[in-house]
Amino acid sequence: MNAYARSADAYLSQRILGTSPEQQAALIMEAGQLHLGRAIQALNQDNLAAATRSYIRVSEVIQEATIRLNLEGGGELAHNLAKLYDWWTRETMAAARTRDTHRLAAVAHGMGEIRQAWEQFHKKKLETSEVPTFQLGNRVG
Repeated sequence: MNAYARSADAYLSQRILGTSPEQQAALIMEAGQLHLGRAIQALNQDNLAAATRSYIRVSEVIQEATIRLNLEGGGELAHNLAKLYDWWTRETMAAARTRDTHRLAAVAHGMGEIRQAWEQFHKKKLETSEVPTFQLGNRVG
């Protein structure tokens, strides 16, 4: 992994700290897209070692997304996401065996759609929540 790739990973890790659960979910999807893009690039360059490293990272990203699902309280949405994440894992593994960049791109596209949904959910949540304001003279405590 080159210095740019390491700095991109560190940047994403820093962004995750201190964010809402929705933002974290979106950033996890962003990381998945990043590593799928790297896998596609590595395959196009016939660099199987780099592609394998990227597959491992994609697998870790999907696993992290799955772990964060609330299957007990999340209802049908959480269960559908679990099924989708499982499909992404199978698709990524199949694409790795066949070196199929189109399948990888399809998973990356799906991650992009889920990422956008999490970002929109976070934005809507912010718009509907009341933000307390502090004015000079207000008592604290």
